Amino acid sequence: MKSKVALVLVMVGLWGCSSTPKHVQVVKEQRQTAYEMQKPMVVQTSKEDLRPGWTKKSVYVDDGNIYFSGGFLNGADYPLTVRCANAEALKVVVGAVSQWIRAQFAGHVQGSNTVGDGGLERYVEDGIATFTKALHMQGIKQNELYYEEVAYPGRVDTGYNVFVQLTMEKSDYNRAKAEAIGRMKSEFDKAGQIEAKKKAEMILNSLKTEVM
Repeated sequence: MKSKVALVLVMVGLWGCSSTPKHVQVVKEQRQTAYEMQKPMVVQTSKEDLRPGWTKKSVYVDDGNIYFSGGFLNGADYPLTVRCANAEALKVVVGAVSQWIRAQFAGHVQGSNTVGDGGLERYVEDGIATFTKALHMQGIKQNELYYEEVAYPGRVDTGYNVFVQLTMEKSDYNRAKAEAIGRMKSEFDKAGQIEAKKKAEMILNSLKTEVM
């Protein structure tokens, strides 16, 4: 009797051992199938991108003009998508000047925090706001527009990808920057920020040659 029980146990053990690798393989295959179904698929790379070259350059200068590009993807309405792309390009302009102004006054903003609430930082923000307002009065205009109408699987309606390039003369660009710095200089003078005022004067002097 004991020998029969032992034989049964051995057979069960052999069956279990032989089935385990197969079960593991099935699980692996199921996991791989699930991964393949969810894995992102590369549709296009930068090397295969047929869009105009300017859509890949956010800011560049050429022949006395400065160019800014921005885009908006998957828009449902074409005119609205164009406006959104224009807004994105304007963000590039303001972002570039914001970074420039902050860099010019970085030492003063960090070293002085005595001018009201927020220290010099609020004057920097005022300068950026002044530049943004002046931007629209200094000859910025749309130079290029590129669009793609895109069809989506399972959808009847199409979408739009739009890229816009804005341009302005470099002298106008620097004039808008000078107006912003001039506003900051006046505010620094009123607030008694002598060092920051001197810095603003230095920047204005350096911009004069580029505005002429």
